[in-house]
Amino acid sequence: MMKYNGNNLTLFLNLIMIQVKLKKLLNKPKLNSLLENFTKTFNISFFISDTQENILWGNFNNSFNHHYPILVNQQILGKVNGETNAIDVVSQMLNYIVNEEFEKKLLAADTLEKYEEINFLSDISHKLSRCLSFEEIMEVITDETNKFLTNSQISVILLTQKGELDIFYYRDKKLNKRQGSIESITGYVLRSGKAEIVNNVRKDSRYIPQDPNIQSLICAPLKVQNKTIGVIKVTHNELIKYTSEQLKLFTALTSQAAIAIQSTQYYNQLIEYSQTLEQKVVERTEALEEANNALATSNQELEKATEKLKHLATIDELTQVYNRRYFNEYLRREWRRLARERKFISLIVCDVDYFKLYNDYYYHQAGDKCLYKVAQCLKNLVKRPADLVARFGGEEFVIILSNTNRLGAEKVAQELCNAIEALEIPHYCSKCSSYVTLSLGVATTIPTPQVSPQKLIKAADKALYQAKDMGRNRFSVSEFRPQII
Repeated sequence: MMKYNGNNLTLFLNLIMIQVKLKKLLNKPKLNSLLENFTKTFNISFFISDTQENILWGNFNNSFNHHYPILVNQQILGKVNGETNAIDVVSQMLNYIVNEEFEKKLLAADTLEKYEEINFLSDISHKLSRCLSFEEIMEVITDETNKFLTNSQISVILLTQKGELDIFYYRDKKLNKRQGSIESITGYVLRSGKAEIVNNVRKDSRYIPQDPNIQSLICAPLKVQNKTIGVIKVTHNELIKYTSEQLKLFTALTSQAAIAIQSTQYYNQLIEYSQTLEQKVVERTEALEEANNALATSNQELEKATEKLKHLATIDELTQVYNRRYFNEYLRREWRRLARERKFISLIVCDVDYFKLYNDYYYHQAGDKCLYKVAQCLKNLVKRPADLVARFGGEEFVIILSNTNRLGAEKVAQELCNAIEALEIPHYCSKCSSYVTLSLGVATTIPTPQVSPQKLIKAADKALYQAKDMGRNRFSVSEFRPQII
């Protein structure tokens, strides 16, 4: 399967023209029989040739002086040759059949194009959700951008708390950092919060030349909840006519990258701030041993700041439920605890139905609000102290139900399914309801130390796909028979 790059549809159309082969169609028994019946029923003689005058059907006759083309999408594939203009009927029939074949292949190409786009964006979301450092995020941005904007020079420009710009870019496979100023087209995107395409920088009055080799650029903001934290700029040393499809993919990538970058910034701030405060506590303890009250106050402030930053590092910024990093840590702890106690654990994986279509129709701001409402609804329904709701990535959520057997998990899954639809969030593009709905996958087991909790995630994920295959807006249960790894 081809990698998605935003230009595949044009390539597909060219391939389709090649694939609609006249000779292959004429070899089909039904069409061959139909042509023979025409000759007998209407008592007419004709033969069919391709553009190189090769005979594809019938017998060549030099005396035939009536020729009718067989066209598809304004391209001649061949012609019908006969002794009278009665063969015009044969030509019309063949033109209809060939064009029907072309339409079928065109529909297949368009369907595959949409699938490749969804698969591409899903892959980006999955890769970014696994990044634990800015360097890893930068690698994903660079690799994924070059899939649909080849030979790109990519810069990630972040706005600091002091209002300065930190510019990150790769040179000789090494990540570099330098400071810049808010100017040129980058500054415009930062201020407006809107993506920009410049096919020829020499013709844009806003462009301030810095690198004489740059001729084209595309720039999109990094935004989290309507706050612009930076931009991603892609430049080319040749004139590029960027397409709307490439801009669409690029803005989708930057939207997901922004969340990943901010999460990493919070995590790094937690580490740096904790180290700084701990050092201050040590210094004050050594210098002011008698100031116990002041030290106690300082420790309290340290604990509050650390807890606040831990909250930011473990809570998903958009949905305000736990993030995937904390989910993995908590699942491991519960797995070990319930293995000791020999009690059930259930896992529910949820996916918002047709969320890609929702985002395309209502745009990303409405999509963010939708995910927040869904997450809060799940959180309000799953209230037991040992249970947990987390965002798994993109439009996917996971729920840990400790000490819960299969029947209990099925009951919770049905309640969640009903509650989300009861929110009555309009979803015009949904194929299973007028409102936003969930598909859920359920898996239950009694943990053992020899089995990885990842097995339970895979079982629940399998059940999720079963629910989707059954029509969505429902849950499915996967039989979980783990093998010791």
